[in-house]
Amino acid sequence: MRNDKKAVSQEIAHLLSEESPFAIQEAYKLLRTNLIFTMPGEGCKKIVVTSSDRSEGKSTTAINLAIAIAQNQSRVLLLDCDLRLPTVSKKLKIKNVPGLTEALVGIRGQEMQIYALPSGVHVLTAGTIPPNPTELLGSEQMQMLLDRLSEKYEYIIIDTPPINEVADAVILSKYASGVLVVVRQNMSTTRDVDAALQKLEFAEAKVLGFVLSGAEEDKRAYKKKYGKKYGYKYGYGYYGYGYGRKRSKKPESSDENR
Repeated sequence: MRNDKKAVSQEIAHLLSEESPFAIQEAYKLLRTNLIFTMPGEGCKKIVVTSSDRSEGKSTTAINLAIAIAQNQSRVLLLDCDLRLPTVSKKLKIKNVPGLTEALVGIRGQEMQIYALPSGVHVLTAGTIPPNPTELLGSEQMQMLLDRLSEKYEYIIIDTPPINEVADAVILSKYASGVLVVVRQNMSTTRDVDAALQKLEFAEAKVLGFVLSGAEEDKRAYKKKYGKKYGYKYGYGYYGYGYGRKRSKKPESSDENR
């Protein structure tokens, strides 16, 4: 494994940084704290980040969560396991190849390249889009690779495809400490989220909670408390979920025909 120590020049503006709105920074710190207390104990914590459907903000959430954890002086790897429509490399402006696929199939002359970002996050991109992504992610080689990476990192954040479209997130959940489900305000429906949770429950995956993206806040109340300077249009929230008890409220949407 070759580790590229050269820092990537910059991360795009909408990603978490010291210049991000105060409320966004605090929301990710809260999410980070919740996860730390949800997964006590030693060893590498592997967190699958998924959503019920596309365009719900899962990749941005995965990247920003990795950054927030790195800000806590933890060794964290962001792993792009969306081998169909990878977006992590585009969002971070880094090369996608060679990446995870090359590492799994063992192509000669293309060693696994891990990028080190200025934020402290290490990134392993998806690599070449394969004809059999589900088989690769469920392979013995994938488990061996995760075991090897777990020896180096305290956290591995795994970006996966939407759970209602393909089974990849469910397959990867068997290697993970838990799963975060991203839902988007005014887009995700109760029916979609229920379908995703049923798949995870059938796989006996540990659901750590929900991350609500695209959330609109009461700007007047926020500005009164923090001042006009920190006004914002979106945010993130953490919502716990436990099987075997009454479900907590999930985002509703009038867009039932999406």
